[in-house]
Amino acid sequence: MSKEQYCSPHPAHAPLLLAAVCAHWRSIATSTRDLWSSLNFQKSSLAEDDTELLLLWLKRSGSRPFSLRLVLEPAQSQPSASLTAFLSTVFDHLTRFTSLVICVEGSCSVLAESKSQILILQELSLDVEWDDLTVTQLLCNLFRSSAMKSLTYVNFRGFRSDSSPRLDHDWTNVTRLYLAYEMSVMECGWILSQCRRVCEARFELVGYWGESSTDPLVFAPMLLKYLRQLEISSLEDLSPLFNAFNSHSLHAMRISLPRSADPWPHIPFIDWIQRTGCRLQELRICGPVTEEECAEIALIAGIYPTVSDAPGM
Repeated sequence: MSKEQYCSPHPAHAPLLLAAVCAHWRSIATSTRDLWSSLNFQKSSLAEDDTELLLLWLKRSGSRPFSLRLVLEPAQSQPSASLTAFLSTVFDHLTRFTSLVICVEGSCSVLAESKSQILILQELSLDVEWDDLTVTQLLCNLFRSSAMKSLTYVNFRGFRSDSSPRLDHDWTNVTRLYLAYEMSVMECGWILSQCRRVCEARFELVGYWGESSTDPLVFAPMLLKYLRQLEISSLEDLSPLFNAFNSHSLHAMRISLPRSADPWPHIPFIDWIQRTGCRLQELRICGPVTEEECAEIALIAGIYPTVSDAPGM
């Protein structure tokens, strides 16, 4: 998701710049639907006329699929009337969207109140306040709808799931998956097992405040034959994942565990390498791993891991 995918509403940038050259250029610019099929807002806060700009873009784009990126920097500490009006307009026109990126801070209840169906959305990215349960409610409601089956790119950061239902969804078409919120390894493994076509996956399990089971985790075997890149940062033991998933195409892996966690799952990882036979081209380990374990990994995997003490992703 790069900024170049989206048009800026600034007068010095296209398409507004083209429409201001002369009457002839304005006629051509306003009738060229593709020029108005994407919009990028990156600012400190929204103004009242930003909703009018969004409506203008939607009108001039005609029936073209629409892409929107909204990033408020620095994030607003409290939701404003302008933000609520803007997001209400977005969710009133969801059937037009193929790509939606929202990065804001603060509770946005309008998200949970949306009743629109997402028919053609292929890319969805939400980055919100850590304790905004309204967004979790929205996602759980939307993901139960078959209208979300077109999603290929999913990026969720910052919402809690411990007091909400699991994100039940048909993940069949998802090829890029990035999740960073309070979730357990069990939920991580369940979601990963549903993504049969995933090529890139990143899980940042930033903490889980739900009830923990004393029973050992056991996942059914999962074949992820398209998976090429996998990154997991977790406070919990990742051994059940290594014991379950199989991916011959995996080229790059990054595993991150804090020093306060259990010992690095060395044996399950070695078993996974031997079982799958995959040849990693890049392996990064952040956490408590010894030189002896690195040497054994290098012998089995054919690559010496890059080791770091910093557990961040």
